[in-house]
Amino acid sequence: SLPPKLETMISCPMTDVQKRWTKSLLFKNKDELQYFDTGAVKGDFGRGKKLNFLLQQLRKAANHPYLFDGCEPPSMDGLPTEEIVSYSGKMVLLDRLLTKLQATGHRVVIFSQYTRVLDIISDFLSYRGYTQLRLDGSTNRVMREVRIREYNAPKSMYFIFCLTTRAGGEGVNLYTADTVILFDSDAADVESANEENTQQKYKASLSNF
Repeated sequence: SLPPKLETMISCPMTDVQKRWTKSLLFKNKDELQYFDTGAVKGDFGRGKKLNFLLQQLRKAANHPYLFDGCEPPSMDGLPTEEIVSYSGKMVLLDRLLTKLQATGHRVVIFSQYTRVLDIISDFLSYRGYTQLRLDGSTNRVMREVRIREYNAPKSMYFIFCLTTRAGGEGVNLYTADTVILFDSDAADVESANEENTQQKYKASLSNF
């Protein structure tokens, strides 16, 4: 029988930086939003496309402000600074969660839909000194198998495996992990995470930000 799965939906409050970006985006598109409120946007392909673009930008603000050009503060040595955590409510929560998970001996898989978000997460993990492996659409088949074997190996040194939804939905078997975190999710992410759970040997925990 399959091991049990505990799924938790976690609400992440926005930081002040995220709120400023969100308010700016909404103010900049206030005319489009007012037009949408009238119901006249139905059938208007041009305005519908603009609203879809706005939703994408709002999602970026909800994930991490570093997704916008010019938001990341300059660094003397080019390395991440504490703002990589403090600018994003999701990252603040991830930071706290990973500290507890590592202290209690868990092993983690982190999903994101976007390669750019995964870049930011990887930088954060390196900044905190966590051992990690990564798989995305640019990973060739040979390295894909190598990294999966490295993660699942007995006494593996790697704490976290990061992967995009598309890459993770192709039969990746990270059976030694017991915790899955969906940093930004949709139905495809949940399906990929559930696929991971069907291959687990141990009790699995799913956290959805």
